[in-house]
Amino acid sequence: MAGLVDIAAITEKVTVAGTEVEVPGVSAAGVAVLLHRFPELRKLMSGIEVAAEDLLKVGPDALAAILAAGTGEPGNEKAETAAARLTLGDQADLLAAILRVTLPGGLDPFVEKLSRLGLLMDSTAAAPSGKGRGSKSRKRSRR
Repeated sequence: MAGLVDIAAITEKVTVAGTEVEVPGVSAAGVAVLLHRFPELRKLMSGIEVAAEDLLKVGPDALAAILAAGTGEPGNEKAETAAARLTLGDQADLLAAILRVTLPGGLDPFVEKLSRLGLLMDSTAAAPSGKGRGSKSRKRSRR
């Protein structure tokens, strides 16, 4: 039977500018750094609308931070600077690998788990229907 040490080593390799880069994905510490530093990401994941202007302001920095976190360097300013200097194609290749390794089941199950843990913002204030992001549950009736 495999142990935690055996499965923690699951990574993907991506060739960037002729060099193979190991992608371990974004760790819990990395997610915490990203959600704390970029409230816009937290809002998006919570199903709260974010103005396009706000996303454009933080987009490049957020992408660089995600790439750094996904390559095992969450919060590392030098890694973020290096990520920001990559070509758009290389950034896209790294991001795709990071998403595959970090979220093998996709984004929705991950967001649902974070919501259940109370790590995302309450989206009910932003959702007129009173339902959160992607929620298919009915409201409880009051008696």
